[in-house]
Amino acid sequence: MKIAFHFDGEHSSLGGFYGWKIEKIFFELLLRSRNLSLSSKIFEGDLLLESMAYESDGQDNNCRSFNPDKYRDIIRNWIRPKHTVWSSLIYARINSTLEESGCIFVVGFETLEESMAEYVDEQLLKESEAYLGALEVDDGSELHWQLYSNRMAMRYRIRDRDISIFWDGVNEDSKNDGYQEDFKKLGFKNVKSESLNGRYTIFDEYNNFEQSRRVAEWKKLCGNYLAFITDDIAHGLGDAAPELGNKLWSMLKTFNEAETNEQYAQVTASCRRTIEYISDQLFPPIDGEVEGRKVGKNQYRNRLLAFADNERRSDTNIDLICISTEALKDQLEKLSDLANKGVHAEVYRTETRRCLLRTIMLLDDIVSLKVGSFEIKSKLDFGDFFNQIF
Repeated sequence: MKIAFHFDGEHSSLGGFYGWKIEKIFFELLLRSRNLSLSSKIFEGDLLLESMAYESDGQDNNCRSFNPDKYRDIIRNWIRPKHTVWSSLIYARINSTLEESGCIFVVGFETLEESMAEYVDEQLLKESEAYLGALEVDDGSELHWQLYSNRMAMRYRIRDRDISIFWDGVNEDSKNDGYQEDFKKLGFKNVKSESLNGRYTIFDEYNNFEQSRRVAEWKKLCGNYLAFITDDIAHGLGDAAPELGNKLWSMLKTFNEAETNEQYAQVTASCRRTIEYISDQLFPPIDGEVEGRKVGKNQYRNRLLAFADNERRSDTNIDLICISTEALKDQLEKLSDLANKGVHAEVYRTETRRCLLRTIMLLDDIVSLKVGSFEIKSKLDFGDFFNQIF
């Protein structure tokens, strides 16, 4: 999600020069995360709430006056946009800041996993009295787009423990290489300059509300479709394979907590075992062959193909399973090669995440093959059940 973290820029703990001090707090706590997995652009700037409440008198465009009613509406719509968003704003601190200085400084991430947002929020609350809380940015709201996307500067790109310092790509004077040593002292492995090539400026044809609104709506719709897929897997395929939920939970939990290549290898092994388990439930191993393919214990891929053949809706079904299982097989082999080469865990984590996603998509393909509902299976032993009662 796109998220902004807010600070009282005039808080006494910051000593007046708040920009770098807040950045330093931010980056230090990020780099303390033992299994940091992050890829995002970072924007920052002052939250110009008050300036948006000035209106022209209708006669002279140069004569503008402050409208307190509009200001209250702006604050209300900023805190509670039309669409529900994730928020940890501390309203008492927000009110105090607005009443005293009105200086709210923002550090925002274009994309951040919710679990990482919660971690950052928790750490900032412990470490900075100037912290005001976090708010998911809704680019489907024109006010949010104006406050964050349109009026703040895109400053950095962070990828795990590497950071790029943006410059506009137009004016060489906008380069700021003086901070590179400071970032290295914070703990970043690699620091470099990166050109924005005019993006996020008045010359950028994509820097407008309509474009941002479409992207925001696409992300929301895509999230809904992905949620639909996970529901189908959990509640549809889970009928035929009751242990599936436990296996998926364990797989994701291990991935989220992993720090070493060995732990990531456990995740990839779980991906393979999950598909093998599904094959066992849908088409148990048998001696002999089906359509010229062995379907014994070790031929879980062939058994999936046999299941697809039994459930055939069209000739494309077999191709669907072939492609999906082959993609997962290739991913597992790639991960094995990476492990043998001893690549560092940050690369291995990215590839393992791809393996997880391929596993999920293969499970969704399997769900799509079934005509009607899967048979509900259970471990319940009715004989033992009635013996215990009577």
